Amino acid sequence: MLKKKDCSIKLLMGALLVTVLMLAPHFIGAQMPAFPIDNTDVYTNKNKPSVLFDHDLHTTVAECMDCHHQYKNGQNVLEHYDLFEGAPGVMCRDCHALPGTRFQDDYDPSIKRLEQAYHSQCITCHRETAGQDAAGPRTCMGCHQD
Repeated sequence: MLKKKDCSIKLLMGALLVTVLMLAPHFIGAQMPAFPIDNTDVYTNKNKPSVLFDHDLHTTVAECMDCHHQYKNGQNVLEHYDLFEGAPGVMCRDCHALPGTRFQDDYDPSIKRLEQAYHSQCITCHRETAGQDAAGPRTCMGCHQD
């Protein structure tokens, strides 16, 4: 028969293991190298160069949920454990380049198109951090570099 102390230790260790496994995708997914945001399948006629997005840099100045979101009834219902590379519904294009955006006949103006989503998210944050060390570029060519 197990002693009460042994059971408590096993329960604690089990809970710790479950917690680590739940959080692992968050920490693994957050370690992404810089990558180009180009969406060439959506933007077939681009006027500006693609943006090289440094995910690791952004994770040092912002919380994950500052950028990633899924809104229901005005609340962000996305959870940290939903964020891992390849997870459905966590990239801007997952929602803003689907039917209902300007690239479709049934365009719904209440949904931001992909370009609006990027610009709203990025420019707003860059402007809010003006004058701080974490401030990013504030001009078109600051992000859209050749």
